Amino acid sequence: MREIKFRAWHKTYDLLCDVVEIVFGDDDNYVAVENGEYIERWRFDDIELMQYTGLKDVHGVKIYEGDVVRFDTNVQILESEVTYYHGMFTIKKYGEKIPLFTGLKVIGNKFENPELLEAD
Repeated sequence: MREIKFRAWHKTYDLLCDVVEIVFGDDDNYVAVENGEYIERWRFDDIELMQYTGLKDVHGVKIYEGDVVRFDTNVQILESEVTYYHGMFTIKKYGEKIPLFTGLKVIGNKFENPELLEAD
């Protein structure tokens, strides 16, 4: 069974944090994030949630939706964003969405490193 984890990107603060709790209440909906030594509440409208894929890269780094990964196609080295598409996590290769596979290396994410996707 795969581990269910999320992290959140705050659109205004330009800050990426691990999610420790997701709350859907009658009057209040928010995510609680770990920001250093503190737990903060962020509203859903202010964030982008990214789910953990259940996979790790070649260096043991957890791969999340929104990460940019580098991979070797045996023809060239490509970089692509991890996305969720039709019930599975995928990367784009030659314009096609394909399931994640081993041999990936996380090189950043689309929020902190948008320049990594400029060539797409």
